[in-house]
Amino acid sequence: MPISFQPMRQLMEENHISYYRLANEGIDAQTLQRIRHDKPITTDTLGKICGIMKCQPGDLIEYIDDTSDSETAE
Repeated sequence: MPISFQPMRQLMEENHISYYRLANEGIDAQTLQRIRHDKPITTDTLGKICGIMKCQPGDLIEYIDDTSDSETAE
C-alpha cells in the first residue's frame, strides 16, 4: 500500500497518545487495526483523528512510491 501511517504512529509515541485513548475518543477498534496495518481509512476518520491529536492530515500519513525500478527502466 503506498500510504503509510508511520508518521501517525511516531507522533502518537512522541506525544504519549495511545490507541486506547483514540478508542475512548470515538475511533472504532477496527479502524485502529486498519491504521496499524497501513490499510485505507475514510477522510472523515482522518479528520476526527486530526481533531483528537491537534494536527494536520499530512502529519499522520505519508506516500510511499512502490513502483519498481523495472517498470521505469523501459
